[in-house]
Amino acid sequence: MKQDILSLDFLDQYAQKQQEEIVSVPTGIPTLNRICRDDGGGGGFAPGWFITIAGNPGHGKSALALNIASAVLNHGTSVGYISLEMSPQQLATRLYALHTHTRIARLERGHFQQDDWVEAVAGMEGAPPLWVPTNLLSTWQSVVDYCKACYADGCRYFILDYLQLVNTGDEDQIYRATQKIVTELRAWGVEHQCTIVCLSQFNRSTSSNYDSTPRSQGLFGGMILEASSDLCLLLDHSRYERTDNIARTWLCCAKNRHGPTLDIPILWDYRTLTVHEASRDEEGMWPQ
Repeated sequence: MKQDILSLDFLDQYAQKQQEEIVSVPTGIPTLNRICRDDGGGGGFAPGWFITIAGNPGHGKSALALNIASAVLNHGTSVGYISLEMSPQQLATRLYALHTHTRIARLERGHFQQDDWVEAVAGMEGAPPLWVPTNLLSTWQSVVDYCKACYADGCRYFILDYLQLVNTGDEDQIYRATQKIVTELRAWGVEHQCTIVCLSQFNRSTSSNYDSTPRSQGLFGGMILEASSDLCLLLDHSRYERTDNIARTWLCCAKNRHGPTLDIPILWDYRTLTVHEASRDEEGMWPQ
């Protein structure tokens, strides 16, 4: 099959397509929304996009994904969330805290506060579903089946936390399996017009390098993960500073198929697990 993009028919179809309503979903980070152009329309991630978020252990990639999920819910869109390392109870505690700006300590076992819980429940009233697996998934087929079940219920936004836990084995086996999964998952997302956000580790050399800002070439999974992603978002462990419950770092958009690449200063409040983008007059406070 072929088509002439200079033909009158194509030109007419192009003009109509460019004027269709934008259906992207906000991320909760204003600058990140703004640089998502094309089908994103400057408003967030679009259907059919495959986004990779990478970070070192303990530097907030799961919490960032949950903050994005919270923004999606606030937009009125349901989410299929696949955590391969947290139970539904653990994931729920984190989501409830950040979605309602409740101190996470007041929702945890051993410190549970009924008054805070009542307020949190009120803050979640009317939210669309956030689907999680009943049990921890451990195989690629179980992830596929779960996505299909959520899709049948109308879900079009998926978060997978994180890629390398889908398979077991030595490093080479996990590496090859990651490449296969990325290829298949991206193709499924494009075919079904689903937004897919995948979390990833860095490779060993990038993960252990605290002197340089990570690059998308350092993703565990190699070129296929970078090439398949519409955006590569990297949490910079070389510029991470934490004081008590507040941490500052940079979210590096290292690849963007739909707009510019840049670094976004973000702040973590670990009391509620919420993330905020710094204002321009605050950027001087961020580690350089």
